[in-house]
Amino acid sequence: MARHHRLLTGTFAAAIAVLAAGGTAHAQDAQDKPAAPLPEVFAKVLDCRAIADPTQRLACFDAAVPALAQAQENKEVRVVTREDVNRTRRGLFGLVGSGFGLFGDDKDEAEKEELKEITGVIKSFSGEPGSFVFTLDDGSVWAQSDTTYIRKPQPGKTITIRRAALGSFKASVDGGIGFKIKRRS
Repeated sequence: MARHHRLLTGTFAAAIAVLAAGGTAHAQDAQDKPAAPLPEVFAKVLDCRAIADPTQRLACFDAAVPALAQAQENKEVRVVTREDVNRTRRGLFGLVGSGFGLFGDDKDEAEKEELKEITGVIKSFSGEPGSFVFTLDDGSVWAQSDTTYIRKPQPGKTITIRRAALGSFKASVDGGIGFKIKRRS
């Protein structure tokens, strides 16, 4: 359990971020819905845009941007791309459910972007039929959680894991018979 907690803590620490994506779309969304509070150092940079006088606006940016850069260097603020978010979602697939607000508080957007399945390559496996444990190429470890008989999986084969009912997961190796599976780490 402590190992699982350390894995989640490390992954969450890496993912806490200021998400920089689609400025125009983000600005429109901000008008339509209340946005999550921005880190103060980032909000100060954005506030500079509202200053009409060019000299005062430049002075504002000259003060705010170095503070933002320093916060980023100190890892108080992290800017991530949509690709970073997707990679983190994939890494958390099967470990945590949605609803943590890790990537924003917009429920509709979170449901729309929720990862429904992953496809990976079996790096190694252990166990016997009905109790196989799979290590995938991304390092995740999954265990068969039912007694469905499947052929002995081979390293290099493709495994597809998808969300199923009530927070469970189903898998199939190379499009074969489906079986229940649970993420271990």
